Amino acid sequence: MSSEELILRHSAYRVLLLFVEFCGIVLEGEVKPDEGCWSGACIQRLINNFLLKHMGDAMNREASVQKVWIDLLREMVVKLPKVENLKSYQALCSEDAEQDFFNNVVHLQKHRRARALSRFRNVVSSGSLSEVITNKVFMPFLFNMLLDVQDGKGEHLRNASMDTIASISGCMEWEAYYALLMRCFREMALRQEKQKLLLRLICSILDHFHFFGGHSNHEAERTIVDASSPVTFAVTHSTLLSKCSTSTDVLDIRACLYQNILPKVQKLLTSDSDNVNVNISLAALKLLKLLPSDIIDSQLPSIIHRISNFLKNRLESSREEARSALAACLKELGLEYLQFVVKVLRATLKRGYELHVLGYTLNFILSKCLSKPISGKLDYCLEELLCIVENDIFGNVSEEKEVDKIASKMKETRKNKSFETLKLIAQSITFNTHALKLLLPVTVHLQKQLTPKVKWKLETMLNHIATGIECNPSVNQTDLFIFTYGLIEDGITNKVESSSLTRASKQDKDGVSSTITTSGRLIDADPQCSHLITDFALGMLYNRLKNMKIHKKEEQLLAMLDPFISLLADCLRSKYDDIISSGIKCLSQLVRLPLPSLVSEAERIKTSLLVIAQGSGNASTPLMQSCIRLLTVLLRSTSITLSSDQLHMLIQFPIFADLERNPSFIALSLLKAIVNRRLVVHEIYDIVTQVAELLVTSQVEPVRKKCSQILLQFLLDYRLSKKRLQQHLDFLLANLRYEHSTGREAVLEMLHAIIIKFPQSVVDELSQTTFVHLVVCLANDQDNKVRSMTGAAIKLLIGRVSPQPLDSILQYSLSWYSGGKQHLWSAAAQVLGLLVEVMKERFQRNISSVLSVVRSILQAAGNAVTRRQLDLSSDGTVPFWKEAYYSLVMLEKILHQYPALCTGGELELKAPLIDEGASTVISQNLVFAICGVHSFFGQCANPHEFWSTLEHHEQGLLLRAFQMLDSGKGRSMFTSITSNDQDSNKHHRYMLISYLLKRMGKIALQMEAIQMKIVFDCFKSISPKIFDQAVENESQDYAYQILLPLYKVCEGFAGKVIPDDARQFTQEVYESIRNTIGMQNFVQVCTQIRKNLKAKRDKRKQEEKLMAVVNPERNAKRKLKIAAKHRANKKRKMMGMRVGRLMR
Repeated sequence: MSSEELILRHSAYRVLLLFVEFCGIVLEGEVKPDEGCWSGACIQRLINNFLLKHMGDAMNREASVQKVWIDLLREMVVKLPKVENLKSYQALCSEDAEQDFFNNVVHLQKHRRARALSRFRNVVSSGSLSEVITNKVFMPFLFNMLLDVQDGKGEHLRNASMDTIASISGCMEWEAYYALLMRCFREMALRQEKQKLLLRLICSILDHFHFFGGHSNHEAERTIVDASSPVTFAVTHSTLLSKCSTSTDVLDIRACLYQNILPKVQKLLTSDSDNVNVNISLAALKLLKLLPSDIIDSQLPSIIHRISNFLKNRLESSREEARSALAACLKELGLEYLQFVVKVLRATLKRGYELHVLGYTLNFILSKCLSKPISGKLDYCLEELLCIVENDIFGNVSEEKEVDKIASKMKETRKNKSFETLKLIAQSITFNTHALKLLLPVTVHLQKQLTPKVKWKLETMLNHIATGIECNPSVNQTDLFIFTYGLIEDGITNKVESSSLTRASKQDKDGVSSTITTSGRLIDADPQCSHLITDFALGMLYNRLKNMKIHKKEEQLLAMLDPFISLLADCLRSKYDDIISSGIKCLSQLVRLPLPSLVSEAERIKTSLLVIAQGSGNASTPLMQSCIRLLTVLLRSTSITLSSDQLHMLIQFPIFADLERNPSFIALSLLKAIVNRRLVVHEIYDIVTQVAELLVTSQVEPVRKKCSQILLQFLLDYRLSKKRLQQHLDFLLANLRYEHSTGREAVLEMLHAIIIKFPQSVVDELSQTTFVHLVVCLANDQDNKVRSMTGAAIKLLIGRVSPQPLDSILQYSLSWYSGGKQHLWSAAAQVLGLLVEVMKERFQRNISSVLSVVRSILQAAGNAVTRRQLDLSSDGTVPFWKEAYYSLVMLEKILHQYPALCTGGELELKAPLIDEGASTVISQNLVFAICGVHSFFGQCANPHEFWSTLEHHEQGLLLRAFQMLDSGKGRSMFTSITSNDQDSNKHHRYMLISYLLKRMGKIALQMEAIQMKIVFDCFKSISPKIFDQAVENESQDYAYQILLPLYKVCEGFAGKVIPDDARQFTQEVYESIRNTIGMQNFVQVCTQIRKNLKAKRDKRKQEEKLMAVVNPERNAKRKLKIAAKHRANKKRKMMGMRVGRLMR
């Protein structure tokens, strides 16, 4: 089985498979014990002591040997269910090859092996697998798989193997578990290159340590750690993987860990003193956690100091590895050891560049250990953390980071990470008890003289603290409101005496709600600088209000928010712009709520806002923008209203004085709110004029939209004289010629809104002027979007006006279309198309006059193209193209509205085919139509049913088409097809297609060469399709009708002179048809055509001879006619020859 020869392995496998089958028969009892020496006990002993032993040895061989033994193991599991060790593995078998563990664990594809190991881990976790097979077979197999994976390839398989070994170790007895650890150390000694991998495995195995059960760590204080005492193991003989948890075992296990395992890990630490090995440190910490606390306390400092010393290294990679090791160790130990780690770092990194490394390392460790906010974990070491942050921001370290030469040397000096550290700290402390302590570094520096640089640092610190507090899960809404209220009150009142903060109690069971009643100071800061803290508190309050969903029925919440109104009103009188701006933002969120204090503080708020707005003429400042937004909110709300005098004062503010040259969106929003209040003062009319100008000239889309809303609201709500209304309309119509398309689009949108929302009487009165200007814009504008919007506006206007103005618009359009001014034809055609869509049936009386003009315009366009085919103008434009195009668009709309015109003679228009593209289109249409009819009748079992599904006008169109096809036989053919005769249904397709081909052949011979090419090209395209679907008799007739005109042209029987290019094309089609139908059928059809033509020619000659005898005069006229025809042909040939000589 373990031979390198494939034949020997397979032969041995078959022999052992026969033996397994025999064992299955014995165990099932089909062979009696007295018939031989085989028994169940003998077979189980043989399997355990022989087969499984050799199977385990084979797991260290190459993959091909492993696969044969794993296949044998699967057969043993399936066929020997009576063997207890094998029965537990039946959960890994499956009839589905994709799910079967044994089939996939030795598969060539690595992802299938990893998936099989995942299933194995799930079964191992249940603790039902045999310990014998797992230890003897699968443990060597997994070790071999783990160590054979190449670096950089199959990392997922390596991880799966490692996790599987660790999972097995989690269910082992202590003896096997200890042996597994020792094997890892032996492999590490033999394979130094695999040290990192094996250390990771040891860490995973230690993660699955399970022998202490419910025993506390203090119980190990009684453990004897005398090195001379022998180590004993409690050996069990259970056949299944189980867990050890006896008290005696705990003492022995701890002694073994301390005396045997720990020295090996310490040896690894000391042997690799020049490098930071994260895995060794992790393994040491995981092991120490299993030992008594006094051992941890004695061993832990050396490990942390060793790692911290590498942070002094000038090599960046060493520092990075040391940081990663510290973060991994702290994750393993828990944040309870953070203070210890920080103290070690501070003791190690004390001077020069080390201080840069200290701040950077602290941020790195916290970012790795606090990936998710965990409240309260940093409370006990907050002072140490803030000390490092403060020194990194305000100390000499910060000044060195500002020097380019120093900042570029190291990664740690390029950016100050302490601001982000402050955010991490803020989101992880207990807010209720440590929030004020978090502000101590800021308040200490607020009591000193501030420079712009220090002020910026303080503001940045406060911003990061606020961001962290927003993410802190311990922040209670009530506590946050009390905290911000106290800070704002301190900053506004500047009281010196200190008093306590009375917190609002939570709502009791009786439903009594609480309010915030605070006084005194939370922090001590210089009154000249405390505005930074106030702004910080206002910012937190605003962010919380903005993210909250406040319902007007939440009485407790409203009671807590009500005291803020008075404070925020005081903020509006602050001398600091940032406090005023933040206070206004908070008020903007609160004025929408039913708060009692809004009524009492209304006058103070309004007065402060008007003073602020009047004092600034620049609407782009943050303070002014906040003020305008709040005024806009107040005008929209009902709690605080502004009087007419205050509105009049507001409209006179500097922000509206130069609105046209310095437009502001928020100023326009305020103006819209004022217009909505219908303030009637003369300034409003002047400002609206500026808004109208801004509507056209602004290149900012939000500004244009807001101006449009203001102007429309003004025109609808204010009482305007006819003269003033006409002035506004004239302004809009005049700007339909504005130089920029955005302005014209804004005007058209405004006109669109006016047409919709104005009363119909006003629309009727303004319709004529508006219509004329829109038509001019439609005719002259070069922008596609503007023309499209203009057409939509005209259509809307047509649909809105009364019948009398509509009739005037129609007469104008008809006169322009039929008049002599060519530049109006295209616009008139567009308007008439819109009139067709709107008027529908009412437009029918004008159809004939419109169609006559369409015919003349299309005829003129065709003639112009014919005359200028070889002599286009310099700009390459075709005359009448625009008029013809829009006439065709209008015609399409007419036909869509009146489909009966499709079969009438009104649309008949004859024009010469001079364009190759037109010929191609006609040919494609013919091919599509004939093939479609052929396919439809082939699929339609009963045409009469199809006929019955058609509407009345569709039936009329179909009958008209048959009559146009042949005035004599069309009706009879139509009657035959639509009849309910089942016997004749088989011939419907043959009759129709055959007749179409015959008619097309006659047309080809009667018309000019270009029509002949179209027909023959159509024959070439349809022949493969109709011959494939036709039966034998139909195929012969189709071939006859197609080849007859081709044969006449190729053999010279067409009865007229055929150009050489047409004759050559006919020959190509002739050969194509021959290849399509086959040589035999082609010869048969051509022979039939030749016989029929000869018979017809002989009959005609016999009739001519008879005519010469019976009617000599008629015969003489016939000969003279033939002679004249011959002379004309001879003269034409001679003229062609002369022209050819002259051209040479």
